[in-house]
Amino acid sequence: MKIMEANVHWNSKLSFTGNIRGHETQMDTTFENGSLNRGPNPKELLLNSISACAGMDVASILEHQKEKLLTLDINVKAELTKTIPSYFSSIKLIFKLSGDLKNEASIKACEASMTKYCGVSYMLGKVCPITYDVILNGEMVFSGESIFKN
Repeated sequence: MKIMEANVHWNSKLSFTGNIRGHETQMDTTFENGSLNRGPNPKELLLNSISACAGMDVASILEHQKEKLLTLDINVKAELTKTIPSYFSSIKLIFKLSGDLKNEASIKACEASMTKYCGVSYMLGKVCPITYDVILNGEMVFSGESIFKN
């Protein structure tokens, strides 16, 4: 079993500094929520995590297939409940790819990430639905749902 480790240090108000393998990340919340607005909040970091995890999969798969990926941007939005604690009630990712890529290869790479490889999607999918769109060279080519088959 592989163990992952992270550490956080309280700075002041609701501001923390995370340290992972020597890499620092500032975490905070907004002025309106009583803090210093020095960084993203933990839920926002989860959205970055799901995007980066899926993006690493997609870039790796396309590189392995010798596809010519020029750019990959992933936009993610989540709806929050109004309960305490608040949590994501749904997540939507939009993969925006450009390059000399085949539609089929782009779709399959995104689909493989969202249904087989992305561990963050797998974990978050246990508590809320995750959907995704694939936009290739400015054209919508696919919409899907992240459903992992164990």
